[in-house]
Amino acid sequence: MTGLLTGLFKVRTPPLPFFDYVVDIYSDRVVVTKADGTTIQLADVWALDDWMTNITGKRIRINANVEVSDDYDLILTPNEYWIFGERIEGNLYLLDGKHTIISFATRLGNARGFCFVRNYDPDRGTVTNVSGLKLFIIGGDVMITGRADMVLNNVSIHIEDTDESSISYINGDVYACGRSVNIYNSVIRFLYLDSHYATLDSITNPDYEGIWIIRTHEQVSINNVNSYYANYVHAIIRHNKLVNVNANSSVTIDLPSIGYDYHHYRVVFIGVRKGSNPYYYDPLPSGVTYSLDSANRRIVINNTTANAYTILVTYEVATELPRYVY
Repeated sequence: MTGLLTGLFKVRTPPLPFFDYVVDIYSDRVVVTKADGTTIQLADVWALDDWMTNITGKRIRINANVEVSDDYDLILTPNEYWIFGERIEGNLYLLDGKHTIISFATRLGNARGFCFVRNYDPDRGTVTNVSGLKLFIIGGDVMITGRADMVLNNVSIHIEDTDESSISYINGDVYACGRSVNIYNSVIRFLYLDSHYATLDSITNPDYEGIWIIRTHEQVSINNVNSYYANYVHAIIRHNKLVNVNANSSVTIDLPSIGYDYHHYRVVFIGVRKGSNPYYYDPLPSGVTYSLDSANRRIVINNTTANAYTILVTYEVATELPRYVY
């Protein structure tokens, strides 16, 4: 009978806790709640850093119940972190290992105070190997950088809004939106970039993997970018260039390429800058002309007058236009 009842009414084991630790940051203390409900009280974030030294491979929730100023830095050992709440403006240092960070906090880091989510060990003074990093943040500033002899592999970085972020020597995926995004010396499979300012330097795509979507709105620096092997590339790259053209002279503006099959160039705006904050722009005067040489990827401005001019040129580079027009 006992065996029959056991078969009919299986004993249910208690579910595993969603978080191994829940960390609550307050203005005057930090409280760590373990999965069994017991708590540890710590004096401040510095004490939290000390406590976390030997914690690895866990799932940890961090609640910033108050704004955490840049007087405090978080030192994160390799774990899975879920972060909620107010701004955390100090550095978030990622030590060696595989990290997963999912943040719905208002903001992480503060580029203006030179504080970032960064792979750096402040005790050793060296960048750390965070290959396997999975980073998703609603808002914040990121500095993830490897080295020529330490490429960070299998990295995925997703930033919904950033003031300034910099990524270099990675092999992986990047999604970044915001004011300024810079990517160097990397192999990027999936790339979504939408920013006002950007630097793309020495980046490429692995053979026939992923897609690239690039949109820039103010200024962009492009050097040694090769998207030829991406499955698909859609780029609308806009750049504002201010040039001084002396009397009876010419200026050549070189246009960038991102190494794709198709490039389309156009001059969106050109005019003579006048005034002083606010500025305004007049049409080119008689005797000042420009030509767009798409084949050689350049714009040439010719000034045959006796006057010098400060001229703003806004140009656009696109990789795809509609194939069919109905």
